[in-house]
Amino acid sequence: MTENTTDLTAVGINAAFSVPDSGDAPAAVYMIRGGWAVHYDAAATAPPQRGNTLRELWPKLPATYLSGVDATCSTDTQRVYFFKGPTCVLYDIAKNEPVGGSAPVQIGDKLPGLRNGAPDFTQGIDAGMTASDGTVYLFRGGQFVNYDLDSDAVLEQGTIEKDWSNADYPDSEVYGGVAAAFNHPATRNGYLVAPDGKRYTECDTDPDSHRVTSGTKALRDRWLYRTFLSVVDDTAGVLWVFDADTGQKIRQSQVGSYPGGVAISPDGFSALAPVKSSGGGNGSLTLFDITAGTPKSVTVEDSWPYRVAPVPDGSAVYVATVFGTAVHAIDLATGEVRSVEIGEQASGVVASPDSTCVYVSCRTTNDVAVVDTATVTVTRRIDGGSKPTELALTPDGATLGITNPDSGSSFVAIARTAGGGAPVPVGVGRDLMGIAASPDSQQLYSVDLDSKVKVIDIASASHVGDIPGKEGRRLSAVAVSPDGEHLFVTDYLGTSVQKLPVTGGDPVEFPLGLTLTQYAFLTVSPAWG
Repeated sequence: MTENTTDLTAVGINAAFSVPDSGDAPAAVYMIRGGWAVHYDAAATAPPQRGNTLRELWPKLPATYLSGVDATCSTDTQRVYFFKGPTCVLYDIAKNEPVGGSAPVQIGDKLPGLRNGAPDFTQGIDAGMTASDGTVYLFRGGQFVNYDLDSDAVLEQGTIEKDWSNADYPDSEVYGGVAAAFNHPATRNGYLVAPDGKRYTECDTDPDSHRVTSGTKALRDRWLYRTFLSVVDDTAGVLWVFDADTGQKIRQSQVGSYPGGVAISPDGFSALAPVKSSGGGNGSLTLFDITAGTPKSVTVEDSWPYRVAPVPDGSAVYVATVFGTAVHAIDLATGEVRSVEIGEQASGVVASPDSTCVYVSCRTTNDVAVVDTATVTVTRRIDGGSKPTELALTPDGATLGITNPDSGSSFVAIARTAGGGAPVPVGVGRDLMGIAASPDSQQLYSVDLDSKVKVIDIASASHVGDIPGKEGRRLSAVAVSPDGEHLFVTDYLGTSVQKLPVTGGDPVEFPLGLTLTQYAFLTVSPAWG
């Protein structure tokens, strides 16, 4: 076991604001994290319409603000205050230009009533939002003020814990401070974002009755994520992240040479890639922040960490090592690494949807080890065929699809996770490379250096059809969109990702801008940005 005290989780949003319906555009909510922002339709419960850098969205902000701001505060118009340190700028979102000049102004000069009424607030603001009567709330630590922009006067000040308290929610996370705050443009409802930037409580924004009105909820349950496609070159270690719907390239960065796979962290902020040691020592797991562009890493005590699977509850990431004999559980909150022996050549790893176990394929023992995530111990083994390699687990947790790429006799083995009996083999190609499961748990998709994706019906354990990619391509990796309507594939020495309609139709290509050294690894998942 490796002791560590490194928190590998990413922080969430640090600012947010809303703007009312402008006549030309519907009411919107913007959430900001560092130098990146996403744009939601305020009336919809849907993923954001777009995500871009602050420079792309609001290019006339001061240069020092484009890398990130401390806070924002909406008004009851299209004008929004941006705060950084003791300075601020008033910005017209509809016109996309600053109001009264682009140079930062001291908070005390822009909001002079704070100098005498609440002088600490002139040194910096943590969050702000509009009240239902058009005044604004500003937050700093556990303190708040209600400020009248017309008269430049502090109307009320106090603590969140005392003055926003609700006996039904006595221990709210926001009583000690908030990371962001914003109001719904069409109601008295507001949102106070907890210090971690990932959770929120609802609140009443009426100055006569402001208070917390809900328990803590996950921000992503109300303000959904976009679906991102992550691609990593298996040799050069170049990481690409695309919007899976539009093909917008979010990120292209280096994670390290000879990565063994890629996954998106359960919180949606990081791409995870196990990376081989460059000098024969221990390898590592790189956690690359998708929108911030910054990496974190933790040592894995094997030279070549090969496959990676995050546990859905966010507690840990499991890394299998192809030339070692162990699988490693990495605690995301502490960086602590716990290892369990499972057998040589651990080629694939997937986590159960209920987070209770992880499945690891072992090529030398021809089976799949089942690891209990509570104890990090092997509890049983499932017959995996003749040489189990890649794994796909159906979303209902009931079925494993296992590639067995022996030369001349390749097949996909269909195994039930409840155990019992031999897996059912389905022949689909000679050089099996990748496999994925449909969201409805009814089908498996495999690729084998052919130009077509093979479709396997789980109930009948049979190859029932093909989904064609570009003619002449040698497909080597496959992933499925969360709605099941599209497949994403890469090909050997390819220059793009193909997006294939499951029901047939012309592929759409997302250019990589580079040629893959050989193969790539893919994952598709909801992510922030």
